[in-house]
Amino acid sequence: MASQVSPGVVIRERDLSNAVVVGASSITAAFASSFRTGPVGTITQINSERELIDTFGSPAEENASDWLIAAEFLNYGGRLAVVRATTAVKNATASGTGVLVKSKADFDAGIGSSEKFIARSAGGDGGNLKVIVVDRGADQILTFDKEPDATPVVGSTLTFASGRTATVYSYDAATKKVSVIASPTIAVGDSITETADPIDTFTHTGATEAGRTPGTYTPAADAGGASFQVVVADAGVEGGGSATGVGGSVTVTLLTAGNANAYTVGDTVTLAGAGIGGGSDIVVTVATIVDDETAVSAAIGWYNNTEIGSTGLKLSAIAPRPGTSAWASERHLQFDEVHIAVLDESTNTIVERLTYLSKVTDARTAEGSSNFYKDSINEFSSTIFTGATLSGADIAAYGAGAWGGTAASYSATAAAPVTLGLSTIREYSLTDGDDDYAYTVGEIATAYNQFLDTEDVSIDFVLGGGSITWATGEAGYSDAEAATLGKYASVIALATSRTDCLAFVSPYVGNQVATSGNVALSPSAQRDNTIAFFDGLTSTSYAVFDSGIKYTYDRFNDKYRYIACNGDVAGLCVRTSLALADWYSPAGVNKGGLRNVVKLAYNPGAADRDDLYTSRINPIVSLSGAGPVLFGDKTALSSPSAFDRINVRRLFLNIEKRSRQLARGVLFEQNDSLTRGGFASAMNGFLSQIKADRGLTDFFVVCDESNNTASVIDANEFVAELYLQPTRSINYVTVTLTATRTGVSFSEVIGR
Repeated sequence: MASQVSPGVVIRERDLSNAVVVGASSITAAFASSFRTGPVGTITQINSERELIDTFGSPAEENASDWLIAAEFLNYGGRLAVVRATTAVKNATASGTGVLVKSKADFDAGIGSSEKFIARSAGGDGGNLKVIVVDRGADQILTFDKEPDATPVVGSTLTFASGRTATVYSYDAATKKVSVIASPTIAVGDSITETADPIDTFTHTGATEAGRTPGTYTPAADAGGASFQVVVADAGVEGGGSATGVGGSVTVTLLTAGNANAYTVGDTVTLAGAGIGGGSDIVVTVATIVDDETAVSAAIGWYNNTEIGSTGLKLSAIAPRPGTSAWASERHLQFDEVHIAVLDESTNTIVERLTYLSKVTDARTAEGSSNFYKDSINEFSSTIFTGATLSGADIAAYGAGAWGGTAASYSATAAAPVTLGLSTIREYSLTDGDDDYAYTVGEIATAYNQFLDTEDVSIDFVLGGGSITWATGEAGYSDAEAATLGKYASVIALATSRTDCLAFVSPYVGNQVATSGNVALSPSAQRDNTIAFFDGLTSTSYAVFDSGIKYTYDRFNDKYRYIACNGDVAGLCVRTSLALADWYSPAGVNKGGLRNVVKLAYNPGAADRDDLYTSRINPIVSLSGAGPVLFGDKTALSSPSAFDRINVRRLFLNIEKRSRQLARGVLFEQNDSLTRGGFASAMNGFLSQIKADRGLTDFFVVCDESNNTASVIDANEFVAELYLQPTRSINYVTVTLTATRTGVSFSEVIGR
């Protein structure tokens, strides 16, 4: 009877040699590790090494072993389903307080929604990002010929002699440059009228007095109405004595109170001695009056000449100047467009541009999709999310329309259009993003558990990845070797739970290479350590063990390193399937050559290979004239069985996959001879092709009234039985050479 309570398909295997029941197939490998960047805790499909780099970043020193194993598998022609383990990583934020946002689903659920900007991927790389926000901004940068009497204030209006006006966007007193919003623009030579005349210099005419202390003094308001500072400076000494008083020309920078009381050249001001440190009064005479106009000495366009911070990059490097979208213009709104750029400060390059977005929540593109800047960033950006709408201090005073409203909320009309608030260039550096490559056994097991659901996720292999080389601090894992064993146990548990894939596992790197000095151990120690390590892993036909630790070049970190070979062994299975079929052995000099091997940490001799093979471990050896080769095709099943060979296990996984597809086609159909005959015919055709391709020596399909009895039919069940004779691979070759005497007939020697 079926062990089901809802409609479904059950596939069973039967090994008539020992009655073991097992299960299924494909060429995608499950893989989990820590990474530099990328989504956390979710499955991502990766088809190439380039895509692995683009999604999860290049390898860091801490995760290079895992990363290179995954890349090797891809380079054999396989595909990966990757999960980034959930460790103590954090996303960098504009507020400076990191938070973990695993994926877009997390962000959509509200995590990080209070942040103006947050790195899309967790990790330290997010701390290199700076978000640049720029809208239409100013029209011009004007340079004044002198410091204006009144410092220009952002949002205030400047009136020029030509009658034109301009709104102040920003002002830099050091360079006397003011950015303005002006239409029409301001020409060179135009000037602003000052409200008062500054006194530039004066001379003193009063008596000097020995011992007067140099300093700055502010007298009471003069009868002329002005109040200003006078710097009384030491004019020297008389006869080698003390300082003798004031002298020379002194610059006065404060204005008079108003034009009505303005000074003229020759006016005198008396500074009472009591107000300037004692002694005699000092009389000063106005020597120079500064012209009351501040002229424009240079005028250039703002957008194309404004630098992004101190990067040396101009705003034009992002995109041409934004303005008003056609959608907003139709609704009598102005200057709704905004550019968002993401700068990588470590390389001083713009890594992403999102252009001509809108400040209006219901804005639409020409194609009808949302163009609100937050929607576009969160949907299409590869580097950032944005939560809180920019407002208040993020936006300059110019323009009445706050960001983030609907078009209707601004109540704009043709007679009274509304200008959306123009922001000064805003730069948001993201900080407090944390890396954590040192996953625990629990964390990596949780990551692999994302693949448990056979209906949602289709995989063929599970890659064990590299060794854990750090202390995890977990109970039950006393050292790195024990932690690695725990990791691989979770990998094998996944495969045995699914029964439709193979797990590939290599030795702990410390079994063959000293943990300090990176020196290979003795061959006998390598053999004993490797066998002892795999003795701690369960017997199953859903796993493959190998002996390989290879020395390879890491081009990303410019160094050589030892890594496990499970990515290569799984890759050889992919390569064999692509060239031949799943049911061919991946081992041997014709099919089993490994890529990118400088040397093997352990190259077992014939005697060691015997010990390894009887311990379920497939040797990887370097053969003269052949290079590094997989020299075994066993599964990790300890008892003799048809399923203790990789090619047979993969043959059955392949057939079970096709059987499941055919069986789904008969669900809810009539259980009669027509349905059963159709299923049997399809299965016979499929198995005949496998037989023709040397996967089976013979087969027999039973799907008729003999196994679909009345009781089976009444139970709403459908039964099909496949009897299969798999083709076996050759593991042991004996060639006998016999010498005979001249004239002896061979038929006499061999009896035929």
